[in-house]
Amino acid sequence: MESTASRSADPDAGQSQFGESRFGPSRFGHARAGAWLEEGRPDASGRTSGWYRPDHGAATELTVLRPATVPPSAPAARVKVEQPSGTRPLNLPGGRRGVLLFHGLSSTPLELQFLARGLHRAGFSVRIAVIEGYSHGLPCATPSNHRDWAAAALAEFDRMRQQCDTLAVGGLCIGALLSLHIAAQRGNGVSHVLALSTTLRYDGWAAPRSRWLLPLARVLPWAGRIAVKEREPYGLKDERLRSWVAAQMKESGGSDAGAASLRVRDLLEAQDLMRLVRRGMKQITAPTLLLHAREDEAASPRSAFEVASGVCSKRVHCVILNDSYHMISIDREKARVLSEMKDFLQDMPPIADSTGTAPIQSASPNTVRSPHHVRA
Repeated sequence: MESTASRSADPDAGQSQFGESRFGPSRFGHARAGAWLEEGRPDASGRTSGWYRPDHGAATELTVLRPATVPPSAPAARVKVEQPSGTRPLNLPGGRRGVLLFHGLSSTPLELQFLARGLHRAGFSVRIAVIEGYSHGLPCATPSNHRDWAAAALAEFDRMRQQCDTLAVGGLCIGALLSLHIAAQRGNGVSHVLALSTTLRYDGWAAPRSRWLLPLARVLPWAGRIAVKEREPYGLKDERLRSWVAAQMKESGGSDAGAASLRVRDLLEAQDLMRLVRRGMKQITAPTLLLHAREDEAASPRSAFEVASGVCSKRVHCVILNDSYHMISIDREKARVLSEMKDFLQDMPPIADSTGTAPIQSASPNTVRSPHHVRA
């Protein structure tokens, strides 16, 4: 230590009010210590003058040379991962012609987003609804059943119908059943039905054999809580997309193709919804488009043919796809699915004038019932 003089850096410097002062108690001999009495202001060269008094001795004026110190860096900001706030509907306002879509069981609007945005670009107002207890990530406070799902779907239709002059309904898998149920209940209020991968039975080539044991779960109270894990091919023929969905499911328990597992209880409710739709099929009179993959691993095209022959619509158009599995809305032929939907909707009734009366149209060949019109 030196009085009123600068000093070079010292390796055994200690902490003080000056920070790294370059001076420590060891400078006053063995076991000696002191205290800084006053801190001066550093000059341009970094020297700081102050008064230091040892525990045993008089105060001494010292000048300390402190190297430029870099202010401690602020702790790295933690990246905040936005947690999903719950599954939300997708609303795409457009014209006065609307399309209401329903995703599959325990899934989300993501699986229909490509089709919804394509229809929106074509001038339609589109909404993909979500339902508590039905949609993935949207649990219900109390256990819901298939009638609750159907009632919620009808409520969605009634709300959107007030905003549109014409409204078509559609959906994928069990969502297609919800759209068929709406068509049966709302009659002429539905302009078109767009049923994708309609599932009236689980009879696809990859359906597990254990499905035959499903009825036993109705008499075993604990069986309804069993989760059936989704497995390859996840409804996708596109192998790259399939691997991506598999990674999504492993990471978060859900994906664009739906949840990673389905509860047995929900599968039983889906079967009850299938029966409900079958009973009301004769009440469906709206033009109906059926799109189904020939190689659907969850539900064979038999379901689509059953709807085609069961409804009372004057126009039924069935398209069989050759390069997709169950998730036709995101698989290899999704562009064709969108094109078929847009073409089918082109004959929507014209918008009514200010008096509420729509112009009369002459009959066209398209109004002829064609339940056996199957195109691959």
